[in-house]
Amino acid sequence: MADDKTKRGSPDSTRLNKSEAYEVAYARKKANAGNTPRKATARRGSARAPAAPVARKRAGPKPTVRSAPHPPTEEKTAQNTAPRTMKTADAVDLLTDDHLQVSALFKQYEKLATRKAPSEQRRTLADTICGLLKTHTAIEEEIFYPAARKARIEASLLDEADIEHASAKDLIAQVQSGDPADDHYDARVKVLGEYITHHVVEEHMEMFPKCRRAGMDLVALRERMQARKSELDAGASTEEGVPMALAASAESPGILSRISESLFSARNP
Repeated sequence: MADDKTKRGSPDSTRLNKSEAYEVAYARKKANAGNTPRKATARRGSARAPAAPVARKRAGPKPTVRSAPHPPTEEKTAQNTAPRTMKTADAVDLLTDDHLQVSALFKQYEKLATRKAPSEQRRTLADTICGLLKTHTAIEEEIFYPAARKARIEASLLDEADIEHASAKDLIAQVQSGDPADDHYDARVKVLGEYITHHVVEEHMEMFPKCRRAGMDLVALRERMQARKSELDAGASTEEGVPMALAASAESPGILSRISESLFSARNP
């Protein structure tokens, strides 16, 4: 049997000089293997070394480009430079207060109708609502709408408002002549409230902004409207001994939320 040192694959099997000692052949082979450069081979699946991060240049502050200032369009006064909350109340503010007040009263009536309140209590509140609406429509038709026409607000917009007033007056007459014991009495008041809410939305979203932009003297207009309103409200009734203004402020009117709901339902039928 051959020596194990001369088996296939051993250093001794590749010796050219068979007389060379095994240890010498093994040492020479190891020396030659160390001097031979090996090619770097990438193993499949091995993770590559992360690339060095590239330094990014930080952008400096952008230069401020200032446009030419606009020349003033009018002389600065306390009225046109004061914050909105400090400006003098005008005619639009007066009408808005009425809208909030009547909205709160309609909300109170809805609660009375829901809990089946006594007929006399519902009648008193319904008469208060109708009285406020009659005064409101009167100052609009006598003072505000004519001033808006004079300021060249769209005639079609004002014509629609007049027609809506006529329809509201018809509903008001039905409520005032109706019997609270009638099954349709509460329904008439509810329909009147919905109709008024629709009218209020159109005024706030279309008419009032145009009146403000038209340059109307709304402050002076308010004084005339307030004087006429005082005449019409001289004998205004109260609900349960509470003045109408206090009764209206007792609850949140929610007129802004009603405006939003009306616009949303109109855009998303």
